[in-house]
Formats: sequence, structure tokens, C-alpha cells
Amino acid sequence: MANLLYVTCNVRPRDRSRSLSLGYEFLDEYLRRNPRDEVQLLDLYRDGIQRVDQDVFNALGRIEQGKDYVLLLSEEERRKMSRLWRLADQFGRCDKYVFVTHSLNLWFTAEFKMYIDAICIPDRTYRLTPGGAEGILSDRHRKSLHLHAGPPFKFGQEHDLSAPYLRSVLGFLGVAHHETVFLEGDDPEQGSNEEYEAVRHRLLELARRF
Repeated sequence: MANLLYVTCNVRPRDRSRSLSLGYEFLDEYLRRNPRDEVQLLDLYRDGIQRVDQDVFNALGRIEQGKDYVLLLSEEERRKMSRLWRLADQFGRCDKYVFVTHSLNLWFTAEFKMYIDAICIPDRTYRLTPGGAEGILSDRHRKSLHLHAGPPFKFGQEHDLSAPYLRSVLGFLGVAHHETVFLEGDDPEQGSNEEYEAVRHRLLELARRF
């Protein structure tokens, strides 16, 4: 039995989002084939994510200084860090990850970046060593799938940077295997039906072996 973390970050309702619709089709097929697996759902627009504010920044600085840092935190710092520790620990307990996102100005929405900051926590998902930081999630085989709706139109010669960034973060933390599936745009009224069906077919195939 595996633990799967399913993370969405889209302000659109499901019937107005190609990525959300396809993501839930993938999840339905996955659960049909893996009924005993535990799935945790995280909607970053619904489930409040603690941002890195001054209190968190101060607390992270104390953590980097070493032992007994918890005793040095103020009540407010401890409260906010507890929310981040909960998310980082949830991430660390899982074996599989599915991220369903869309592009905004050639990158992720702010809520998704806040989530990445929330799970990249010293002593939870990575450690600090004399040689620098190193991920600590390579203790077992972990895999991830990223379904990403790219920009609906071109931004000159520039390219969306979302997928490479997420791949780098996951690789650093210790998630060894990563699949990325792209859509061109998230709006059902603007996207290609042929592309939608091709992506749908690929996701269902991935669900059978994920």
C-alpha cells in the first residue's frame, strides 16, 4: 500500500479547467487500480498555506543556527512554523505525488510557490551540512507526476519556467522519478479537443502503472 499526495492549485472550478478535469480522471483510474492506497488531497486555494513572512524568516534563521532552536522561538513563530512542519511532514510521509497546476505569467501561481516554500524545511525534507543543503527523501523510491497547463498564448520568445523548477526542487529533496504532462492552456473553450484527448490517453496509461 502506497501513500499518494494529490495537490491542485487552480482558482477555476473543475468544469472550467482542462487540467483539473484531466487530473481527476487520472486519480479515478489510479484509485480503481490501487483501491488500498491512501490518498490525501490538498487544494492550495482552499487549504490555507502559511507564507514565509518575517516570523517564519526569523524562525528559519534560528533553525539554521542549530540545536535547541525550538526553545528560542516566540509563540507566534512556533505557531506559524507548526503549520509549515505539518505540511513538510505530510510531504515526507508520502511515496507518490501528483501536482495539477497552470501557468500564470510564465510561472506558477503564488499559492503554489508558497506551498513549495512550506515543504522545503530544514530537518523535515532536507538537512544542512558543512558542504551545503542536501535532501533527505531518498530513503525509498518516490515518484511524481506533474500535469501542467501552460500559457494559452505565446510570450514572445520566452518559455514557461514552471515544470523545470518543480523538477529541480523534487530532485533535490530526493524524489527520484518524475513525469511531466503538458497542456496548452487551461480554458476548455480555448484548448484543442485533439490535444485534450491525447493528454487524457497518456494520463490514463500513466495511472495504470503509477
